[in-house]
Amino acid sequence: MTNPAKGVGCVIVAHGEVGNCLMGAVQGILGTQTGWSAVTNVGLGLPELDKAVRGAIDELSGTHTVVLFTDMPGGSCHHVCREIIGDSEGMRVLTGLNLMMLLEFFVKRERVPPEELLSLVQERGKDSVRLL
Repeated sequence: MTNPAKGVGCVIVAHGEVGNCLMGAVQGILGTQTGWSAVTNVGLGLPELDKAVRGAIDELSGTHTVVLFTDMPGGSCHHVCREIIGDSEGMRVLTGLNLMMLLEFFVKRERVPPEELLSLVQERGKDSVRLL
């Protein structure tokens, strides 16, 4: 998964406008971010969603090592991403996406190696879910 010449970017694959809405919040907090794309499943069957996700990956992969985020395990977005990583050596998917995960990703992506980054992002996501 590591290519030191590339930055780390992400494709968010989610239901409705979840990806764009979360990135709107991220950019409201951190400022404009580059190296990301959001793909919605609205109006797309699995073949069309697969094509859209692969297109987003292709757009980023020339300049970024791409991580896939999905909003929930088991849905169409997750299913397509699992198929894609099966075809792509070294690509990873994080599922169960929340705002804290994306903030952690964008704050640390230039300072932490990709595999360590993914562990930190996963832990931040888990830690941010609390019952008060």
